[in-house]
Amino acid sequence: MVQYYYGYGDAFTFYYGSNFFRGQILENPGNIKYLFSNAKEFMAWFNVEVGDINYAGYFGTGSNLFIMKIATLVSFFSFNSFLVISLFFGLFSFAGQWKMFTVFNEINIQKHQRLLAWAVLYTPSIWFWGSGLMKDSICLGCMGFIIYFLYKIFVKKQARLKDLVLLFFLLFVVMQIKSYIIIILGIALVTIIFANLIASIKNFVIRAFVLMIFLFSMAITAFFTNFNAQVQSFAEEYILQIDNLHKSYEELQNAVENSEGGIVSINTNITLQGIILQSPWAIFSCLYRPFIWESRKIIILLTSLESMLLFFSTLFVIFRTGFFKAFKLLITDRYILFSFIAATLFALLIGLTTFNFGTMIRYKIILLPFYYFLLVRLYCNAVEDNSETVIK
Repeated sequence: MVQYYYGYGDAFTFYYGSNFFRGQILENPGNIKYLFSNAKEFMAWFNVEVGDINYAGYFGTGSNLFIMKIATLVSFFSFNSFLVISLFFGLFSFAGQWKMFTVFNEINIQKHQRLLAWAVLYTPSIWFWGSGLMKDSICLGCMGFIIYFLYKIFVKKQARLKDLVLLFFLLFVVMQIKSYIIIILGIALVTIIFANLIASIKNFVIRAFVLMIFLFSMAITAFFTNFNAQVQSFAEEYILQIDNLHKSYEELQNAVENSEGGIVSINTNITLQGIILQSPWAIFSCLYRPFIWESRKIIILLTSLESMLLFFSTLFVIFRTGFFKAFKLLITDRYILFSFIAATLFALLIGLTTFNFGTMIRYKIILLPFYYFLLVRLYCNAVEDNSETVIK
């Protein structure tokens, strides 16, 4: 698809970078030191050796360089083949997804295993965009293993030194590529911990008092750290990057017939209030777009069919469960709540900042396992004949 449909893509750029690095190491083994250099130093070295302005910027971005370094290491035992390197990336991605599936399956007490497997493992977007020489493959694999270790350590209480070391290593890897994934998972985890704390307090007055103290503390923290100004500063910087990429994609769309698809960016108001106001449409767009009538390419049409299936599956599960029961499960089932928070925050961030259907499709695979697990778990509760046997 990347070779014969798009004709260009990040995967080829990462391979170019790994091929350059590999060649330099073979020529002079001392160049292995650049494996530990930062993006600025690596780009300066590349400019001295090659000086190709079409690629220099990619070496100057830390997350891109990190993937190139991983691909370089893999290339030494994969014949430096693009396809074989991609297979290794896909293998790691699927291994992480498999670990996540085993966690979800155990939580769900092996109910509807086939449905859960189709949703978490075999969704077309996940196995397509999570199987190549791309950031998404590494992030998806790491996230699966992170969920597995978090569940093993904090839920099953089976913490071992090896597990802790691997967990911190995986966290480090994701932080180098897409740090927002760790931030969102952290927010979801902290929310669950706090919710469990509140639920453990039997006295309503004390529970309300603790909740008020928590909200008051959050408000004070936001005030003294000038949170709104920080959000605006971050948004301005991010949107500047988006505008530059937007222009590049517009040029590609004008020049290349098989470009990724239509622009779907939102005219973001770069304030906290603006983000809050636009969040419902941003979340909806990320989860359920593109619509069929927005499809201008065959690849976008296929994705729109998958998004439509997700939308109607959501309506079916809510209808089958009942709105009020679904809401009750959302606030009482910690696994449903965790998945909901993670999926919603991912959808919010991606929906607010992604400007292209093809890019959005690729980015949102990180939230799909959580969202599908949320639907499957709600469905399992809905089909229980006896309310006393609802999954705990």
